[in-house]
Amino acid sequence: MPRERAYSEWRPKRNLPPQLSALEARDIMFECCYTLHGPHFELTKSSLGIRSDEQRVKQSVKGMLRLAFKRVDGDYDRPTRDHLLKVIEVMSEQSLSWGTPEDVVDRHMNELRRVMARVVEA
Repeated sequence: MPRERAYSEWRPKRNLPPQLSALEARDIMFECCYTLHGPHFELTKSSLGIRSDEQRVKQSVKGMLRLAFKRVDGDYDRPTRDHLLKVIEVMSEQSLSWGTPEDVVDRHMNELRRVMARVVEA
């Protein structure tokens, strides 16, 4: 029987400037994924007897995002606006496949789209 999950609400921690670099937007995307999925990763790691401190959970989230970038032929370390937009779609699909309610995914996607609209290419 699947365990009940609570889902954290995420919003950017700061007022967004009119323009963001792709790296800044990627880091904001990381914050979103960490807020939404971090507690579940921590619980899962703990139940498997794997270290589940904040650093390890953040490594898992970063790895998840790296894989998403690979799926869209992007580079986590050198993101582009186009790849970021594709990655948020991949992450949306992944979140839904993990059982995240559609309304939660939609709210976070809307916030991330708002962030991505401010990305300017260097």
